[in-house]
Amino acid sequence: MNQSAAMQRLIEEICRLKLWDKDQVSAATKNLLRSIEQPPYSIQADTICCFTVSRCQSESSSCDGYASSDGGDSRRSNEQQLHYPSHAHMDPGDVLLILPDVVTQLEDIFRNCEVTFGPDYKEMLLQAFSDNSDTLSSFFYDPDIPGILRGSTVTFMDPSECTEGLIIMLKINTQVLRLMQQQLCEQGRPFEELKVGYFALFAKCGIKKLLEIALCLSKTEWSASHICPMLLAYEALKDVLPLIQKFPSSESDDFFSNIVCNMREAFRELIDHIKHFIQSNMEKHQDVAIHPMTCFLIRLMRYFSSHRILVQSTLAPGDNSNSFGHLLYDVITCWKSVLTEHSNIYRADLLWQYIFLLNNTEHFNRKTDGLLDELLSDRQIIEQHDDEFKLLCKNWIESYTEEACTPAKSCLTHNYWWGTRNYWWGSPRPSLVAFTAKFNKTFDRQKTWKVPDVVLRQELKDRIQDCLLPDYSSSLENYSSSGLFCSCLQSVEGDIYTPEHLQTVVQQLYEG
Repeated sequence: MNQSAAMQRLIEEICRLKLWDKDQVSAATKNLLRSIEQPPYSIQADTICCFTVSRCQSESSSCDGYASSDGGDSRRSNEQQLHYPSHAHMDPGDVLLILPDVVTQLEDIFRNCEVTFGPDYKEMLLQAFSDNSDTLSSFFYDPDIPGILRGSTVTFMDPSECTEGLIIMLKINTQVLRLMQQQLCEQGRPFEELKVGYFALFAKCGIKKLLEIALCLSKTEWSASHICPMLLAYEALKDVLPLIQKFPSSESDDFFSNIVCNMREAFRELIDHIKHFIQSNMEKHQDVAIHPMTCFLIRLMRYFSSHRILVQSTLAPGDNSNSFGHLLYDVITCWKSVLTEHSNIYRADLLWQYIFLLNNTEHFNRKTDGLLDELLSDRQIIEQHDDEFKLLCKNWIESYTEEACTPAKSCLTHNYWWGTRNYWWGSPRPSLVAFTAKFNKTFDRQKTWKVPDVVLRQELKDRIQDCLLPDYSSSLENYSSSGLFCSCLQSVEGDIYTPEHLQTVVQQLYEG
């Protein structure tokens, strides 16, 4: 028998070996899937996390029409931010995927080959493996093994719509192949080089599928409606790529660095999509105290915070204009700009325009307190953000206070007293009656307005009170000292506030 025929006989003998225990492979797959499905990584919760406009609106509104970005405690358990477990926390169980007796048979064949073919036996065997790769890899087309491991010709038309399935496939396939390789090529056992070569051809379909999924996810264009799936996909890629890179394949290291480059480019494009999403949806919602896009931005901060290491170190590293801190600052600036522009629809009611802007900025600040410093990371950006928000809120509060108080406060000036003609000539009483009328006209409708933020609400009340009460009390004191106050009090009851009553009315504002 010539060498070629002898080698073919040995390869056929190797191909007939039932090296793997299919029941154990199935058990490992089920255990790994259970590791993913069990809390805190449960895929039964909201894994898609789509940012649809209708969802932002419904989740950002409580029964009184004001924002509640976290949806209330009763729903938090169903909207927890998810992380699939890393490979270190995925437990395949106490399984032995390889049949020890068959491994011994395989090693005996290698020994016979060494005796038969001499020093060149390794090269001859590796070439023979390559020539018979389809037969060696037929295991992954066997209907008796779990479907998630089988060779697939599925094309991923829109990975953003099937991210969950791709992530699970990526993680489980990687872990099963990794365990197979470890148990086949166990250290201390002979013929490690030949076993690695055998495994490369045996697992070529599974490895190819992993590479296709990784490349596909990295090249997907993610919309602003699929931020959470993108983060979960990239977190999975970051976890498994170092493991996949250790598998024997024909791909160079450039392939894996290109996947990372694809992820970074896709993330920068996502940032642009997010800004466009905010711009295009801002005008679609009117007559809301806290805009759905404000709640969208808050949810975005929370998702980024939950994946902070991923976005800062992998997707947008560095400290230049492409760093995560700069990209996120651009998103916040975009929201702030379009929110201010959108508020112009309330210009006919300037007071509500200021309240709308203050409600949204304070809601954003309160809900992201403790998150933004870590996300922006750059001290200069953090200080710039803080200074801008403080200045905006200060200016809006001052403008609101002046606009709200001026009509009533102007009635308390000395010129107003002498410009009013009636039988109390020169008395401050007309100014007090006019004050009451102006005050009621301005603030009666504001009793139904709501400022959800407790600190902002109290600050506005105190500003109004500090602006009006001293001058009003002084005018009332002048009226009282004129000797007319007591004699006329009964006939004008309800026309003039007492200081205590005025203070009570002011402290009832903005409660909704």
